[in-house]
Amino acid sequence: VYAAESQRGITIQEKEQSSDIAIEGDYWALIVGINEYPKLPADKQLEAARPDAQAVAEILQKKYGFTKERMIELYDKQATRSSIIKQLRTLAKTLANKDNLLIYYAGHGEYDKETLLGGWIPSDAELEDVSTYISNADVQSYLRAIKARHIYTIADSCFSESLMGKTRAIGPVNESAIKELYKERSRWILTSGGLYPVPDKGKENHSTFAYYFLKALEKNEDKYLTPQQIIPELQRLVSNESQQTPKSSPITGIGDEGGQFVFKNTAYAKIAPPADLKTKEDEVKFKEGQKRLEEERASAKEDLRKYKEELQRQMKEEALKGEQELKAREKKMEEVRAAKELEQNRRMEDDRRRLEQEKRDLERRKKEEKKKEEPIFIPPSF
Repeated sequence: VYAAESQRGITIQEKEQSSDIAIEGDYWALIVGINEYPKLPADKQLEAARPDAQAVAEILQKKYGFTKERMIELYDKQATRSSIIKQLRTLAKTLANKDNLLIYYAGHGEYDKETLLGGWIPSDAELEDVSTYISNADVQSYLRAIKARHIYTIADSCFSESLMGKTRAIGPVNESAIKELYKERSRWILTSGGLYPVPDKGKENHSTFAYYFLKALEKNEDKYLTPQQIIPELQRLVSNESQQTPKSSPITGIGDEGGQFVFKNTAYAKIAPPADLKTKEDEVKFKEGQKRLEEERASAKEDLRKYKEELQRQMKEEALKGEQELKAREKKMEEVRAAKELEQNRRMEDDRRRLEQEKRDLERRKKEEKKKEEPIFIPPSF
Protein backbone atom coordinates (compact mmCIF):
# COMPACT_ATOMS: atom_id res chain seq x y z
CA VAL A 1 0.00 0.00 0.00
CA TYR A 2 1.44 3.37 -0.97
CA ALA A 3 0.49 6.29 1.24
CA ALA A 4 3.71 8.17 1.98
CA GLU A 5 2.88 11.77 2.92
CA SER A 6 -0.84 11.01 2.61
CA GLN A 7 -0.77 9.91 -1.01
CA ARG A 8 -3.34 7.82 -2.82
CA GLY A 9 -2.01 4.65 -3.73
CA ILE A 10 -13.11 20.84 -21.61
CA THR A 11 -12.75 21.94 -24.68
CA ILE A 12 -16.00 22.03 -26.77
CA GLN A 13 -15.75 22.79 -30.44
CA GLU A 14 -19.36 23.83 -30.97
CA LYS A 15 -21.56 25.45 -28.37
CA GLU A 16 -24.75 25.31 -30.39
CA GLN A 17 -26.67 22.30 -29.12
CA SER A 18 -30.16 22.24 -30.47
CA SER A 19 -31.93 18.91 -30.56
CA ASP A 20 -31.83 16.33 -27.78
CA ILE A 21 -29.91 13.08 -27.80
CA ALA A 22 -32.37 10.30 -27.06
CA ILE A 23 -31.08 9.05 -23.70
CA GLU A 24 -32.83 5.69 -23.55
CA GLY A 25 -31.71 4.20 -20.26
CA ASP A 26 -31.28 5.24 -16.63
CA TYR A 27 -28.22 6.77 -15.01
CA TRP A 28 -26.65 4.72 -12.19
CA ALA A 29 -23.64 5.45 -9.99
CA LEU A 30 -21.38 3.54 -7.59
CA ILE A 31 -19.51 6.03 -5.37
CA VAL A 32 -16.69 4.79 -3.12
CA GLY A 33 -14.67 7.07 -0.83
CA ILE A 34 -12.33 5.72 1.85
CA ASN A 35 -10.45 7.80 4.42
CA GLU A 36 -10.39 5.25 7.24
CA TYR A 37 -8.45 1.98 7.06
CA PRO A 38 -8.83 0.33 10.51
CA LYS A 39 -6.27 -2.42 9.81
CA LEU A 40 -3.60 -0.09 8.40
CA PRO A 41 -1.14 2.14 10.31
CA ALA A 42 -1.93 5.76 11.16
CA ASP A 43 0.25 7.10 8.34
CA LYS A 44 -1.88 5.20 5.80
CA GLN A 45 -5.10 7.00 6.72
CA LEU A 46 -6.42 9.57 4.21
CA GLU A 47 -8.20 12.91 4.56
CA ALA A 48 -9.71 13.89 1.21
CA ALA A 49 -10.96 10.64 -0.36
CA ARG A 50 -14.39 10.58 1.31
CA PRO A 51 -15.11 14.33 0.85
CA ASP A 52 -14.07 13.96 -2.81
CA ALA A 53 -16.49 11.09 -3.40
CA GLN A 54 -19.34 12.80 -1.54
CA ALA A 55 -18.86 15.99 -3.57
CA VAL A 56 -18.99 14.00 -6.81
CA ALA A 57 -22.21 12.29 -5.68
CA GLU A 58 -23.72 15.68 -4.88
CA ILE A 59 -22.91 17.33 -8.24
CA LEU A 60 -24.16 14.28 -10.16
CA GLN A 61 -27.56 14.55 -8.44
CA LYS A 62 -27.69 18.34 -8.54
CA LYS A 63 -26.76 18.93 -12.17
CA TYR A 64 -26.74 15.71 -14.19
CA GLY A 65 -29.96 13.89 -13.38
CA PHE A 66 -28.63 11.07 -11.19
CA THR A 67 -31.17 10.06 -8.55
CA LYS A 68 -30.53 8.98 -4.97
CA GLU A 69 -32.42 5.74 -5.65
CA ARG A 70 -29.97 4.74 -8.39
CA MET A 71 -26.83 5.84 -6.57
CA ILE A 72 -24.90 3.39 -4.37
CA GLU A 73 -22.63 5.17 -1.89
CA LEU A 74 -19.99 3.35 0.17
CA TYR A 75 -17.86 5.38 2.57
CA ASP A 76 -15.09 4.32 4.98
CA LYS A 77 -16.10 1.18 6.90
CA GLN A 78 -18.98 0.51 4.50
CA ALA A 79 -16.50 0.11 1.63
CA THR A 80 -15.20 -3.35 2.49
CA ARG A 81 -14.00 -5.77 -0.14
CA SER A 82 -17.15 -7.85 0.10
CA SER A 83 -19.44 -4.77 -0.01
CA ILE A 84 -17.82 -3.35 -3.13
CA ILE A 85 -17.89 -6.69 -4.93
CA LYS A 86 -21.49 -7.29 -3.80
CA GLN A 87 -22.58 -3.96 -5.29
CA LEU A 88 -20.74 -4.67 -8.55
CA ARG A 89 -22.60 -7.99 -8.72
CA THR A 90 -25.91 -6.22 -8.03
CA LEU A 91 -25.23 -3.76 -10.84
CA ALA A 92 -24.43 -6.66 -13.17
CA LYS A 93 -27.81 -8.22 -12.36
CA THR A 94 -29.83 -4.98 -12.38
CA LEU A 95 -28.68 -2.75 -15.23
CA ALA A 96 -30.15 -3.10 -18.71
CA ASN A 97 -28.16 -2.75 -21.91
CA LYS A 98 -29.38 0.84 -22.45
CA ASP A 99 -28.42 2.10 -18.98
CA ASN A 100 -25.45 4.30 -18.08
CA LEU A 101 -23.13 3.65 -15.13
CA LEU A 102 -20.58 5.93 -13.48
CA ILE A 103 -18.13 4.50 -10.92
CA TYR A 104 -16.07 6.83 -8.74
CA TYR A 105 -13.36 5.32 -6.54
CA ALA A 106 -11.28 7.44 -4.15
CA GLY A 107 -8.91 5.62 -1.83
CA HIS A 108 -5.62 3.72 -1.77
CA GLY A 109 -4.33 1.87 -4.80
CA GLU A 110 -1.70 -0.83 -5.18
CA TYR A 111 0.67 -1.94 -7.93
CA ASP A 112 3.01 -4.94 -7.84
CA LYS A 113 6.05 -4.29 -10.03
CA GLU A 114 6.94 -7.98 -10.11
CA THR A 115 3.56 -9.29 -11.28
CA LEU A 116 2.53 -6.03 -13.01
CA LEU A 117 -0.84 -6.32 -11.27
CA GLY A 118 -2.66 -3.43 -9.62
CA GLY A 119 -5.86 -2.93 -7.70
CA TRP A 120 -7.99 -0.97 -5.25
CA ILE A 121 -7.55 -1.17 -1.47
CA PRO A 122 -10.91 -1.57 0.37
CA SER A 123 -11.38 -0.32 3.93
CA ASP A 124 -10.86 -3.76 5.54
CA ALA A 125 -7.61 -4.49 3.67
CA GLU A 126 -4.59 -5.77 5.58
CA LEU A 127 -1.07 -4.50 5.01
CA GLU A 128 0.73 -6.43 2.23
CA ASP A 129 -2.03 -9.08 2.06
CA VAL A 130 -3.01 -8.92 -1.61
CA SER A 131 -5.88 -11.33 -1.05
CA THR A 132 -7.71 -8.54 0.81
CA TYR A 133 -7.39 -6.15 -2.15
CA ILE A 134 -9.67 -5.82 -5.18
CA SER A 135 -7.43 -6.52 -8.14
CA ASN A 136 -7.80 -4.88 -11.53
CA ALA A 137 -8.66 -8.33 -12.87
CA ASP A 138 -11.59 -8.44 -10.41
CA VAL A 139 -12.74 -4.99 -11.47
CA GLN A 140 -12.52 -5.89 -15.17
CA SER A 141 -14.44 -9.12 -14.64
CA TYR A 142 -17.38 -7.39 -12.95
CA LEU A 143 -17.41 -4.51 -15.42
CA ARG A 144 -17.46 -7.03 -18.26
CA ALA A 145 -20.56 -8.62 -16.71
CA ILE A 146 -22.48 -5.32 -16.47
CA LYS A 147 -24.82 -4.90 -19.44
CA ALA A 148 -24.94 -1.08 -19.46
CA ARG A 149 -24.35 0.71 -22.74
CA HIS A 150 -21.86 3.11 -21.14
CA ILE A 151 -19.60 2.63 -18.12
CA TYR A 152 -17.38 5.52 -17.02
CA THR A 153 -14.93 4.72 -14.20
CA ILE A 154 -13.07 7.49 -12.39
CA ALA A 155 -10.22 6.25 -10.17
CA ASP A 156 -8.48 8.71 -7.87
CA SER A 157 -5.91 6.37 -6.36
CA CYS A 158 -2.27 5.43 -6.66
CA PHE A 159 -1.22 3.39 -9.71
CA SER A 160 -4.67 3.53 -11.30
CA GLU A 161 -3.27 3.58 -14.84
CA SER A 162 -2.85 -0.22 -14.81
CA LEU A 163 -6.56 -0.59 -15.75
CA MET A 164 -6.13 1.36 -18.97
CA GLY A 165 -5.92 0.29 -22.57
CA LYS A 166 -4.64 2.33 -25.48
CA THR A 167 -5.79 5.92 -25.72
CA ARG A 168 -7.60 6.70 -28.94
CA ALA A 169 -8.16 10.06 -30.52
CA ILE A 170 -11.66 11.31 -31.27
CA GLY A 171 -12.31 14.15 -33.69
CA PRO A 172 -14.03 17.46 -32.93
CA VAL A 173 -16.68 16.92 -30.26
CA ASN A 174 -19.82 18.65 -31.52
CA GLU A 175 -23.38 17.56 -30.91
CA SER A 176 -23.53 15.46 -34.05
CA ALA A 177 -20.40 13.58 -32.92
CA ILE A 178 -21.81 13.17 -29.41
CA LYS A 179 -24.99 11.58 -30.82
CA GLU A 180 -22.91 9.03 -32.69
CA LEU A 181 -20.66 8.38 -29.68
CA TYR A 182 -23.71 7.80 -27.47
CA LYS A 183 -25.03 5.05 -29.74
CA GLU A 184 -21.98 2.81 -29.35
CA ARG A 185 -21.02 0.95 -26.18
CA SER A 186 -18.19 2.42 -24.10
CA ARG A 187 -16.02 1.30 -21.20
CA TRP A 188 -13.87 4.32 -20.34
CA ILE A 189 -11.69 5.14 -17.35
CA LEU A 190 -10.34 8.46 -16.08
CA THR A 191 -7.37 8.13 -13.73
CA SER A 192 -5.77 10.69 -11.46
CA GLY A 193 -2.26 9.66 -12.52
CA GLY A 194 -0.04 6.97 -13.97
CA LEU A 195 1.86 4.11 -12.38
CA TYR A 196 3.06 6.19 -9.43
CA PRO A 197 1.71 7.59 -6.13
CA VAL A 198 -0.66 10.55 -6.29
CA PRO A 199 -1.24 13.10 -3.47
CA ASP A 200 -4.21 12.79 -1.15
CA LYS A 201 -4.96 16.39 -0.20
CA GLY A 202 -4.27 19.27 -2.54
CA LYS A 203 -6.85 22.10 -2.82
CA GLU A 204 -9.68 23.17 -0.51
CA ASN A 205 -9.90 19.81 1.31
CA HIS A 206 -9.95 17.88 -1.98
CA SER A 207 -7.24 16.12 -3.92
CA THR A 208 -5.96 18.28 -6.77
CA PHE A 209 -7.47 15.82 -9.27
CA ALA A 210 -10.90 15.77 -7.58
CA TYR A 211 -10.92 19.57 -7.20
CA TYR A 212 -10.50 20.16 -10.94
CA PHE A 213 -12.75 17.24 -11.93
CA LEU A 214 -15.53 18.76 -9.82
CA LYS A 215 -14.79 22.17 -11.35
CA ALA A 216 -15.19 20.69 -14.83
CA LEU A 217 -18.64 19.32 -13.92
CA GLU A 218 -19.70 22.51 -12.13
CA LYS A 219 -18.55 24.96 -14.80
CA ASN A 220 -20.01 23.06 -17.76
CA GLU A 221 -22.83 25.08 -19.30
CA ASP A 222 -23.40 22.90 -22.37
CA LYS A 223 -26.18 20.40 -22.77
CA TYR A 224 -23.85 17.40 -23.09
CA LEU A 225 -20.40 16.55 -21.74
CA THR A 226 -18.20 13.53 -22.54
CA PRO A 227 -14.99 12.10 -21.05
CA GLN A 228 -13.10 13.20 -24.14
CA GLN A 229 -14.11 16.80 -23.46
CA ILE A 230 -13.14 16.67 -19.77
CA ILE A 231 -9.59 15.34 -20.06
CA PRO A 232 -7.63 18.13 -21.90
CA GLU A 233 -8.36 20.90 -19.41
CA LEU A 234 -8.09 18.49 -16.48
CA GLN A 235 -4.62 17.36 -17.58
CA ARG A 236 -3.40 20.93 -17.93
CA LEU A 237 -4.72 22.19 -14.60
CA VAL A 238 -3.71 19.17 -12.49
CA SER A 239 -0.22 18.79 -13.96
CA ASN A 240 0.41 22.51 -13.41
CA GLU A 241 -0.14 22.11 -9.66
CA SER A 242 1.10 18.61 -8.86
CA GLN A 243 3.46 15.87 -9.92
CA GLN A 244 0.72 13.91 -11.66
CA THR A 245 -1.01 13.87 -15.03
CA PRO A 246 -4.57 12.49 -15.34
CA LYS A 247 -5.18 10.05 -18.18
CA SER A 248 -8.30 8.84 -19.95
CA SER A 249 -8.84 5.88 -22.28
CA PRO A 250 -11.01 2.79 -22.79
CA ILE A 251 -10.59 -0.05 -20.28
CA THR A 252 -8.93 -2.91 -22.07
CA GLY A 253 -10.71 -6.18 -22.82
CA ILE A 254 -14.25 -5.58 -21.47
CA GLY A 255 -16.30 -4.70 -24.53
CA ASP A 256 -15.64 -1.07 -25.43
CA GLU A 257 -16.98 -0.42 -28.95
CA GLY A 258 -15.88 3.16 -29.54
CA GLY A 259 -18.65 5.10 -27.78
CA GLN A 260 -18.60 7.67 -24.99
CA PHE A 261 -20.45 8.16 -21.71
CA VAL A 262 -22.64 11.29 -21.99
CA PHE A 263 -23.37 13.60 -19.06
CA LYS A 264 -26.69 15.38 -19.68
CA ASN A 265 -27.01 18.81 -18.09
CA THR A 266 -30.46 18.95 -16.47
CA ALA A 267 -30.56 22.73 -16.91
CA TYR A 268 -31.61 21.95 -20.48
CA ALA A 269 -34.40 19.56 -19.49
CA LYS A 270 -37.56 20.27 -21.43
CA ILE A 271 -41.07 20.21 -20.01
CA ALA A 272 -43.13 17.45 -21.58
CA PRO A 273 -46.46 18.60 -23.07
CA PRO A 274 -49.47 17.65 -20.96
CA ALA A 275 -51.44 14.67 -22.17
CA ASP A 276 -54.72 16.63 -22.31
CA LEU A 277 -53.74 19.02 -25.14
CA LYS A 278 -56.65 18.44 -27.52
CA THR A 279 -56.61 21.41 -29.88
CA LYS A 280 -54.04 23.27 -31.91
CA GLU A 281 -54.78 26.35 -29.84
CA ASP A 282 -53.96 24.49 -26.64
CA GLU A 283 -50.68 23.33 -28.13
CA VAL A 284 -49.81 26.89 -29.24
CA LYS A 285 -50.59 28.22 -25.76
CA PHE A 286 -48.45 25.51 -24.18
CA LYS A 287 -45.52 26.30 -26.48
CA GLU A 288 -45.87 30.02 -25.75
CA GLY A 289 -45.86 29.26 -22.02
CA GLN A 290 -42.84 27.03 -22.42
CA LYS A 291 -41.06 29.78 -24.36
CA ARG A 292 -41.82 32.27 -21.59
CA LEU A 293 -40.44 29.84 -19.01
CA GLU A 294 -37.25 29.44 -21.04
CA GLU A 295 -36.92 33.22 -21.36
CA GLU A 296 -37.48 33.60 -17.62
CA ARG A 297 -34.87 30.93 -16.94
CA ALA A 298 -32.41 32.71 -19.26
CA SER A 299 -33.21 36.01 -17.54
CA ALA A 300 -32.75 34.43 -14.12
CA LYS A 301 -29.44 32.97 -15.26
CA GLU A 302 -28.31 36.39 -16.47
CA ASP A 303 -29.46 37.98 -13.20
CA LEU A 304 -27.46 35.36 -11.30
CA ARG A 305 -24.40 36.11 -13.41
CA LYS A 306 -24.75 39.85 -12.75
CA TYR A 307 -25.31 39.18 -9.05
CA LYS A 308 -22.14 37.09 -8.88
CA GLU A 309 -20.19 39.82 -10.67
CA GLU A 310 -21.57 42.48 -8.34
CA LEU A 311 -20.82 40.29 -5.32
CA GLN A 312 -17.26 39.77 -6.51
CA ARG A 313 -16.90 43.52 -7.09
CA GLN A 314 -18.18 44.28 -3.59
CA MET A 315 -15.92 41.65 -2.10
CA LYS A 316 -12.93 43.19 -3.89
CA GLU A 317 -13.92 46.65 -2.66
CA GLU A 318 -14.33 45.36 0.89
CA ALA A 319 -10.99 43.57 0.65
CA LEU A 320 -9.33 46.76 -0.64
CA LYS A 321 -11.02 48.85 2.04
CA GLY A 322 -9.97 46.37 4.70
CA GLU A 323 -6.42 46.41 3.38
CA GLN A 324 -6.34 50.22 3.46
CA GLU A 325 -7.74 50.29 6.99
CA LEU A 326 -5.18 47.72 8.06
CA LYS A 327 -2.36 49.78 6.56
CA ALA A 328 -3.72 52.91 8.28
CA ARG A 329 -3.84 51.08 11.62
CA GLU A 330 -0.33 49.76 11.09
CA LYS A 331 0.90 53.28 10.25
CA LYS A 332 -0.76 54.71 13.37
CA MET A 333 0.71 51.95 15.52
CA GLU A 334 4.13 52.64 14.02
CA GLU A 335 3.76 56.36 14.80
CA VAL A 336 2.72 55.60 18.40
CA ARG A 337 5.61 53.17 18.74
CA ALA A 338 8.08 55.72 17.34
CA ALA A 339 6.74 58.43 19.71
CA LYS A 340 7.05 56.09 22.69
CA GLU A 341 10.56 55.13 21.63
CA LEU A 342 11.51 58.82 21.26
CA GLU A 343 10.06 59.64 24.70
CA GLN A 344 11.87 56.67 26.20
CA ASN A 345 15.16 57.78 24.62
CA ARG A 346 14.61 61.34 25.93
CA ARG A 347 14.02 60.04 29.45
CA MET A 348 17.07 57.81 29.25
CA GLU A 349 19.17 60.79 28.11
CA ASP A 350 17.82 62.93 30.97
CA ASP A 351 18.61 60.15 33.44
CA ARG A 352 22.13 59.84 32.01
CA ARG A 353 22.76 63.57 32.32
CA ARG A 354 21.34 63.60 35.85
CA LEU A 355 23.60 60.71 36.88
CA GLU A 356 26.64 62.37 35.35
CA GLN A 357 25.84 65.65 37.18
CA GLU A 358 25.38 63.77 40.45
CA LYS A 359 28.71 62.06 39.85
CA ARG A 360 30.47 65.38 39.23
CA ASP A 361 28.84 66.92 42.34
CA LEU A 362 29.96 63.94 44.43
CA GLU A 363 33.53 64.19 43.20
CA ARG A 364 33.55 67.96 43.92
CA ARG A 365 32.30 67.43 47.48
CA LYS A 366 34.89 64.75 48.08
CA LYS A 367 37.65 67.10 46.98
CA GLU A 368 36.38 69.89 49.27
CA GLU A 369 36.17 67.56 52.28
CA LYS A 370 39.63 66.20 51.62
CA LYS A 371 41.02 69.71 51.43
CA LYS A 372 39.48 70.59 54.82
CA GLU A 373 40.99 67.51 56.45
CA GLU A 374 44.58 68.20 55.30
CA PRO A 375 46.78 69.45 58.31
CA ILE A 376 48.18 72.99 58.26
CA PHE A 377 51.98 72.94 58.29
CA ILE A 378 53.49 75.28 60.96
CA PRO A 379 57.24 75.67 60.64
CA PRO A 380 59.24 75.30 63.90
CA SER A 381 60.64 78.40 65.62
CA PHE A 382 64.30 78.59 66.75
